[in-house]
Amino acid sequence: MTSPANYADKIDFLELHGAGAMQHSSADLLTHLEGVHDLLQSWNAREALCDAGLFHSAYGTEIFPTGAVPHDLRPAVRDLIGEEAEELAYLFGTVARSGLFDAAFEGAPFLLESRSGDYIGVTSAQYSDLATLTVANWLEQRPRFPEPSQYSRAREFDMMRRYLSAASRDALEQAYGLAPLPQPTT
Repeated sequence: MTSPANYADKIDFLELHGAGAMQHSSADLLTHLEGVHDLLQSWNAREALCDAGLFHSAYGTEIFPTGAVPHDLRPAVRDLIGEEAEELAYLFGTVARSGLFDAAFEGAPFLLESRSGDYIGVTSAQYSDLATLTVANWLEQRPRFPEPSQYSRAREFDMMRRYLSAASRDALEQAYGLAPLPQPTT
């Protein structure tokens, strides 16, 4: 299934809401959103996940609370990128980062703590997508951080690897110098 709108329309929407003017990780938010989208695309992620990457911080996050797009525009975003992508983008902004990392240690069933302290149940597939978004989000901006900070959350990312696609796992392992996960024997 293809997205309801083309890429240019999605970028126009983000620009209309000021994403290009908002500072984010020594760049602007729009540049970061496009970079996450492009990274996911380079990992051959499906279109819905790439679109979620394009909007992953549009509503704001725990670490970047000033989103460009107000929550009351969720229906417009849903029309633009589709229901699955919008839900992932919304979840990414809603859950506490520590909840995403904790879930990598705890495993299924995935019950993620929200920024407001509530808990949100997600499917294994949604958790895998949120883990992939988390890795893409970090790897895109990581080069703009001082070198000592570039290895933050190494233990958490290490645990998250088992929920990632091969391409995103390889990128994370290369960035952190991690040995590849052992392949299951059959």
